[in-house]
Amino acid sequence: MRRVIPAVGCAVSAHALVDDRTVLLWVQRSATTVLVLDDTGLDLVQSVSVRPNQVVFRAGDCPDSIRRAVHHGITRFIVGRQEHVDHLVEYARRKTFVHLAPSLPTVAPARRIVVVGLHGAVDPWGTPTEWADAAEHALCRTAQAKTLGTPAHRIVLSRSSGAVVPLSIDRLDSIVHAVDEALRQGCARWRLARPAVTIAVL
Repeated sequence: MRRVIPAVGCAVSAHALVDDRTVLLWVQRSATTVLVLDDTGLDLVQSVSVRPNQVVFRAGDCPDSIRRAVHHGITRFIVGRQEHVDHLVEYARRKTFVHLAPSLPTVAPARRIVVVGLHGAVDPWGTPTEWADAAEHALCRTAQAKTLGTPAHRIVLSRSSGAVVPLSIDRLDSIVHAVDEALRQGCARWRLARPAVTIAVL
């Protein structure tokens, strides 16, 4: 991935950690970001000793999951509703960083909550074109967020579910090239500085 986008952030799904010990060891040694999508994923990262500062937790329908994640020490979240932010305000006791899902264009200012970026989801079997579309849509939202007074400087692109779909090197190359081109064109179109991007493909 970094041969194509030198500064790209890499992330893996928590569910990938149980399928391949080599991936788990790489994550533990390199401090790679782990994307947690549900309570099962939260249990997994705890059971294999992934550090809380490596985890990004995608908030769902259950407030208790958000509470558990906060109490586990996680400070990075993907939020899709204002209620998610409200729960973080209630539970968090330190600065918490959030990425906004497409369903949440902006959030009301809140104590200890810092909006740092946007999240785009792709179908688990998504094509490189679909990954590029997600990147372009996130850039469009970045431009909108700037006008709304909520600047976002990061983009996280991931699969929409925890399904672990193996990718060949050629397929991964195609996805990263497509995302890189979408970022290049989108930044020129909307006159944006290129955001930091993290891609979670495992």
